[in-house]
Amino acid sequence: MIKKIILLFTVLFFNSILIAQDMGPSPSGQKDFQLWLDAGVNYKVNKKLDLKFEAAYRRENNLADLNETYLELQVQTDPYKFLVLSGGYRLSGWFDQYLVNRLFTFARFSFNIDRFKIQYRLRFDYNFNATLGTLSNNLRNKIKVSYRTRKFPLDPFIAYELFYRTNHFDSRVSQQRMDIGLDYSISKKNDLKIYYRFQQQLNDYAPNQNYILGISYSFDI
Repeated sequence: MIKKIILLFTVLFFNSILIAQDMGPSPSGQKDFQLWLDAGVNYKVNKKLDLKFEAAYRRENNLADLNETYLELQVQTDPYKFLVLSGGYRLSGWFDQYLVNRLFTFARFSFNIDRFKIQYRLRFDYNFNATLGTLSNNLRNKIKVSYRTRKFPLDPFIAYELFYRTNHFDSRVSQQRMDIGLDYSISKKNDLKIYYRFQQQLNDYAPNQNYILGISYSFDI
């Protein structure tokens, strides 16, 4: 199964590079290949409370241009084994070179079925800028299914996320994301995630499509 997941991931990755070469307008909008990198540090305050700090760097236009950088601080608690509650703040540089503030909160539910783990996350993002005022706010629904392998550090997963814009004049579903990837447990305190993401705008005359390679690293202290 692992070999099939890795093969599929490789095929999708190289296919995205070929598709992204067409940068001109099309009925489906712009197509772009992007790279998303992030690294985080997790600090366990006690058994029920964690602090997380994350920094990210993203490139767009077939990796030619900087897309976004951000710093994020998150507080997380797990009152029950199946439930995680979190909230945090993100400072981003992406909106026409403006600094954008984001406040977010989410609840994540987890269930295990044999060696499969199913997670559902409901998240709300509130974005604002001192000059531009309130930006698009989103209610995000995400479901993730992962498989825990036997005596092997690579766990494959798939995920789907849907964005609902809450402050649009008519409120609408605005974006979807589909992921396939691998969680790699380097050690007890070091984790690496590699994923391929298809991201598409919805309810748009010419929706943009992004093909994204993501690499995420986290360290526990």
